[in-house]
Amino acid sequence: MPVYKLLDEMPYEEFIGWNQFFTSRPVGWREDYRTSLLLSAQGVKKKGSEIFESLKVIERNGKSRITPEFLAILKSSNGGDNWNPTIE
Repeated sequence: MPVYKLLDEMPYEEFIGWNQFFTSRPVGWREDYRTSLLLSAQGVKKKGSEIFESLKVIERNGKSRITPEFLAILKSSNGGDNWNPTIE
């Protein structure tokens, strides 16, 4: 969806939800996690969160959780009615 449509159509609550999601799970964290596993296999003793800021954020925030409110927003989106993740 183009940005100009997002500006017109995305509700503020959904924008806040996405903001919270990307704050707790920074873009690129999966690549950093995989790299930390490879480094560990090669003998590096540091934890991934000591090397990568994105993993430090995830460790600090604890396990990422999808709140019931955010799930409702996602399910109300186009095609979201079939999405059913586990809520912790």
